[in-house]
Amino acid sequence: MRTPTWPIPLALLALSVGACGADAASSNAGAFDTNSWNSPDAASSDTSSASDTWTPNDTAGSSDAVASDTYIPPPPVETEEDFDLRTPEAGGSYLYIPSAGLDALVVVDATNLAVHLVEVGVEPTLVRALPDDRGAVVLNSGSYDISIVRPLERGEFAVKTVDVLADHNRMVLSPDGDWAFVWFDPTAGGGGFGSLQDVSAVRLVPGAEVVYNLAVGYRPTEVHFTASGTLALFFCENGISGVRLAELDGDAFLPPVAVDANPFQKPSDREIKVTPSGDMAVVRDLVVAPRLTLVGLQDHSIRTLDLPDWPSDLDMTPDGGRVVVPMKTTEQVAIVQVPEAFMWEAPAPADENATVPDNPFVTLSFTGSHFGSTVLTADGARALLYTTDPGTQAIGMVDVASGEIGVQPLAKEVTSVLVSLDGRMAALLHRKTSGSDASLLDVEAYSLLDLDSGFSKIVTVDNPVKKVIFTDDSRELFVLMPDLYGADHLVHRVSTRSFAVIPYATPDAPVFVGAMPSIHKVAIALNNPTGWITLIDTEDNSVDQVNSFELNSFIE
Repeated sequence: MRTPTWPIPLALLALSVGACGADAASSNAGAFDTNSWNSPDAASSDTSSASDTWTPNDTAGSSDAVASDTYIPPPPVETEEDFDLRTPEAGGSYLYIPSAGLDALVVVDATNLAVHLVEVGVEPTLVRALPDDRGAVVLNSGSYDISIVRPLERGEFAVKTVDVLADHNRMVLSPDGDWAFVWFDPTAGGGGFGSLQDVSAVRLVPGAEVVYNLAVGYRPTEVHFTASGTLALFFCENGISGVRLAELDGDAFLPPVAVDANPFQKPSDREIKVTPSGDMAVVRDLVVAPRLTLVGLQDHSIRTLDLPDWPSDLDMTPDGGRVVVPMKTTEQVAIVQVPEAFMWEAPAPADENATVPDNPFVTLSFTGSHFGSTVLTADGARALLYTTDPGTQAIGMVDVASGEIGVQPLAKEVTSVLVSLDGRMAALLHRKTSGSDASLLDVEAYSLLDLDSGFSKIVTVDNPVKKVIFTDDSRELFVLMPDLYGADHLVHRVSTRSFAVIPYATPDAPVFVGAMPSIHKVAIALNNPTGWITLIDTEDNSVDQVNSFELNSFIE
């Protein structure tokens, strides 16, 4: 089997660690050697012990993987670790912390450690930073409005507050920071019960702030922006509503484009991926039959692609040209070309006994493990495969272009996988109750995985990992591990080049970590009633503390 070369980029959040050492650059960062991964055949026979190498799969890339005409019910839904990153929020050089008790936004200037208390609406609960250090937008749950906070001179801020609909509890900003969309999500909590189809669209342009009411499909769950940022799409239970931001100049209703031919069909674990242009969407759903659906968002067309097993996850390459679809029951992964695989029609058979040819735009590969989740690197060249279900202690890698697969045994089961922004490494969170031997049972742990070599390092810790973030240059990873019993709180600072770990003990539970790329700092907030922020400079390694900022803000 030939040895492919694997490029390296990516973009995501990540995990944690524990030990010290020098920061050494990886010597094999440019190539991925499948000869150092395990084959799926080997992995399926034994995933109980970790290995430092990836081994290739000789059956990967073939299109004749396992298939069956027997009905198989959908598998259990994958349950990823969900990190709560709602508050505070880190901007370029400011840290924004909503204080519901003070009806104010605490603003920490990380360049000079100055703390400012900015009055906003009643009970601010969510804050989102505007791009380019232009300020922040605060959702005030007690007064049903949002406050737009903009820095003027250093230490001075302008505030503009506008009304939105009652009980909205979700908010996203457009990529350019010119629009905020606020809506009610019944799964987000927070009390109250808002409209199930109204979205408040707030234009944030200084001097031209205005609020429009958009009626969208039923129960919007997500707002997606196209690559250009010119089109906003609302994923709803009964389809996808959309609006071109340049044309948004008043209240409007946005009929959804159906994503299923049956309008009465309720979604089950639905997932939607939209091409960068916003012209097409690929939909995964665990209803009716194992298949994918291609939806034309301009012409409202619906095309389906049958699969040999239920799709348990879906990810799309950045160019929108392929989707990666793990199918865990039959231990397969499909790489589907978009839109070609949906457009292809088998030629008419010469006779009734002729074999129907395989779809040439679909590559099926055998994984050897019940992988049900996937995450792509930023360039879309490779995808990690894993499962959050108990019983599998392995992780896979697939070359998206060829379908070649390698598998790596792990010492514990996986609950979440996150990849560095440059795609060099991944952090794996593990299930506490799993373990390849008695010493790892009922032990909290995570692993660091080098994507090129397959080398992994497992790190055992006392407390579960709660928050994680990579620095913008991907050279470091910060991990928060609060002690549930209030005694030994810990933060790990991890080198992604050497896997060395520097531990920081904290007097209170760490509840937030945020990167501030314009000043090369990382902010860590502690659960202290009077306020406590630690700022770590990732260039000179200096550490600054901002204490009692909620009290000090009254006496500026």
